[in-house]
Amino acid sequence: MSWIREYNLVQENEEFVAILYLNIEQEEFSNELLENIKESFADVEGEIKRFVEEKFPDIKVGSAKLIVGALVVGTMSFVPQGEAKATQVNNLNSAATTQQVVTANLAIIKVNTTGTVNATRLNVRNGGSTNNTIVHKLYQGNRVKVIGILNDWCQIQLSDGRIGWVSKSYLSLDIESTTRAQRVNTVVANAKDLLGTPYVWGGDSKADGGFDCSGLVQYVFKPLGYTLNRVSADQSKQGQNVAKENLQPGDLIFYSLAADGRVSHVGIYIGGGRMIHSPKPGDVTKTTDISTDFWQSRFMVARRIF
Repeated sequence: MSWIREYNLVQENEEFVAILYLNIEQEEFSNELLENIKESFADVEGEIKRFVEEKFPDIKVGSAKLIVGALVVGTMSFVPQGEAKATQVNNLNSAATTQQVVTANLAIIKVNTTGTVNATRLNVRNGGSTNNTIVHKLYQGNRVKVIGILNDWCQIQLSDGRIGWVSKSYLSLDIESTTRAQRVNTVVANAKDLLGTPYVWGGDSKADGGFDCSGLVQYVFKPLGYTLNRVSADQSKQGQNVAKENLQPGDLIFYSLAADGRVSHVGIYIGGGRMIHSPKPGDVTKTTDISTDFWQSRFMVARRIF
């Protein structure tokens, strides 16, 4: 759904609510759509529900709010029929209510590092979006503990224990003191060092005698300070989305081995149309050509961690 430019999760009255920020620059957003917004969103209600289920598969989301700019233009309930309220469309002049963001944990890349503020003043917000409330301010040269990365935002922990979010552009991370090229080279080298290691279901360290696909990925990235999720379906939610034609070494490539639309496998792209992965029981960590029909037909998504 290209007309959703950003999304997150908030908690309101013990219910999780998906916040969907709409991209009105997409051609789907014509003047006619905005003029007839109630009928338009009723037409795509099922599509929006599927989008929310895909982005937050392990969380029971009760409703969604549709936002243009800073305005809530519609709300949609996902509670069972009989309890559900009809889709509610608000006046475009109604102000959006900002809530404490409960960002889906699966999308956050956990880190344990420190950052230095490189802007004159940096707003700390209660969620990873400029739509969220400012709860604190940092100043140039301040050092702060960084515990997570989500797209262009860093999750930080203040000295008083509070958790907040700041724009990654204005924070120099110790974890990124080396160039991206150096970090990519380390990832590829780490993966190549494990070639020939046996596949072990549930394996995520040499002590286990080998790795499964996602255990291999987690093991390779961890020395650089990035703790990824443990299973491939969850790893596919982390980092930045990358088009298949724009793959670069170090990117993660996700597949549906059963071709059922569900992520079940991951590999590390190393360039030249090849990936390193731990494929299946009885096999070993190896390099594979991803240009074959088998892999092309099962490709799901690619993600860039840094």
